[in-house]
Amino acid sequence: MKWIENASLRQRLSLPIIIFALSLFVMFHGYNYVSTYKTEKDNLINRIKILSIGVSLNLKPALILDDKATANKILDTFSADEAILQAVVIDNDGQIFIEYKKTTQLSHAPNAELKQQMLIDGYAIGDHFIYVSIPFVLNPQETAQMNLIVSKDILDETRDTALKMFIFMLLFFVICGYFIICKIQKWVITPVSSLNHAMQGIITRGVFDERPEVVTHDELGDLTASFNKMTSKLEERQKQLSYVLKKVEHERDFGEQIITAVQHALFVIDKKGLIILSNEASKVMFPSLSINLLESRNLLDVIQPSNEEDLLEIIDNCKEVDDLLIQTCDSKTLQITSRVLSNQNQVLLSMVDVTEALRSRTQQKLAANVFKNSQDGVLIFDADGKLTLMNPAFTDIFGYQMSELSNIPMLTLFDGHHFTTSTSLITESIQRFGQWHGEVLEKDKFGAELPLYVKASKIIDNEQYGQNSYIFIFTNLSDVKEKERLDHLAHHDVLTGLPNRAKFYQAANDTILLKEGSIGQMGLCYLDLDGFKQINDTYGHDAGDEVLRVVAKRLEHAVRANDLASRLAGDEFVLFINPVANRDQLIELADRVIFSIQAPISYKGTLLSVNVSIGITIADYNDGKDVDALLKESDKAMYEAKLTGKGKYMFHKI
Repeated sequence: MKWIENASLRQRLSLPIIIFALSLFVMFHGYNYVSTYKTEKDNLINRIKILSIGVSLNLKPALILDDKATANKILDTFSADEAILQAVVIDNDGQIFIEYKKTTQLSHAPNAELKQQMLIDGYAIGDHFIYVSIPFVLNPQETAQMNLIVSKDILDETRDTALKMFIFMLLFFVICGYFIICKIQKWVITPVSSLNHAMQGIITRGVFDERPEVVTHDELGDLTASFNKMTSKLEERQKQLSYVLKKVEHERDFGEQIITAVQHALFVIDKKGLIILSNEASKVMFPSLSINLLESRNLLDVIQPSNEEDLLEIIDNCKEVDDLLIQTCDSKTLQITSRVLSNQNQVLLSMVDVTEALRSRTQQKLAANVFKNSQDGVLIFDADGKLTLMNPAFTDIFGYQMSELSNIPMLTLFDGHHFTTSTSLITESIQRFGQWHGEVLEKDKFGAELPLYVKASKIIDNEQYGQNSYIFIFTNLSDVKEKERLDHLAHHDVLTGLPNRAKFYQAANDTILLKEGSIGQMGLCYLDLDGFKQINDTYGHDAGDEVLRVVAKRLEHAVRANDLASRLAGDEFVLFINPVANRDQLIELADRVIFSIQAPISYKGTLLSVNVSIGITIADYNDGKDVDALLKESDKAMYEAKLTGKGKYMFHKI
């Protein structure tokens, strides 16, 4: 069994499994084949014998009476069984009495060996046929015998089927065996080989970077994982050992390298305050001192503090302090940290010039106070659109706390859920121009509308790698808008929204005063609705109000932007036209107004119609006429128009 000892791990694992499985497979299929073949053979023989015995019982009378015709008919019964190829009945004298034979089959007589077996078992199986002998008794003195030749196809088919099944199962066995061998290779051989290769690498080459892959979760996988952990620890220990060796090697000049590299000013002083050692940064901090004379100088002479008590306490008592601020005579602020060295008579001092930092901090505090106390709401977002700062004024204006908006990105905040301001308009303007501003109408947390002036700006912080920040400033215009609303109510008609009599007088007088002495003309059209009273009486005042609102809109659309359409009272309106080019301009305007007002007005499914009478007057800027004079002239012309018929206009006659 030397070959087993010299065999590989794969062979030791695979061969026993394959041999055992193959032996078991051959035994099982051999037994199955023998059992199936014997059962099929016994069934066939028994069937033939039963059929033959039945036929022999029917043949007895025909044999006794020597009736071959009847015997032939009885013998034809074998045609019902496809397996029976030939049947021969031999009488008591050994002569063939009758014979049945399938015409499509050839029969062969059994040889001597098969005949001998037939005498013993009653049947014999040849290479191609089965031979069966059935003796039967005619009377006590006479016997007969029936010999049959039976087809062996059924047994051959059984054998072929068993052979095919054997081949199929053998192929299945080979595939399964291959699969098992592959899995053994993956689960056992490969991990073990990888472990062995990694171990050899550590032992022979001192290489720790090879880690076998953990492919299974069993004991072998645990072994591989443990080996990897062990290798990592060994590698780490090896690195630490190398690091320690290098550290020991460079320990002599390590302190000098650190002192040179540190950007803070470093001083080592003795108990007298004399400088024993300093770095390059200290010479940069005190450039007025000679580099060669910096050592052996007294620290107090170098720093020149405005108050020496704190430094003297550090020097005399070897005191350790953290971030002590010292003012110098040249208005610098130094931040000092001291540590006692292993030599108790020496102190290491680290100094940082924080003059600019303190100034910046003061400015930041000032900016923070401005931010905190500003009356305008302020939101600041970072480059990613995350809210970073919110001042109290924003909470006072909108009611939102920082915690409610801190997790909402800038684009989401202005998408219509919290604010209705168009984020696309803001972001496009900020990206193109760096800012956006405008008046908007927003709602606070509780749904109340707020008129606001919003200013958004992009701030680029060059100290933060050019990243952008976004600041939004919200100014509450509620007081301003309230004043505008009250002013609007004082000078505009509540029902139609047109300027009222007071606004008309103010605007017209301002124009007359402004244009006094100028060359040009102005016009005044006095309008009175025809049929308005009938609508009020028939459909009610609500219908009349609707007519007045529609007429007001039509008058606004009929005049130019710099002209003035006003409601004086009731159904009386006035149009102040400035400037007037000629008489035809006012005629065209009057025709347009009459045509517009005559159009039907829909009210609750009913079409209402009114007409208008217009009185027109024209005056030069230098005529010296005031508003009342113009109103009287146009009013008189309007009544003259009514007398000529409704829906007419008339110019004032001088």
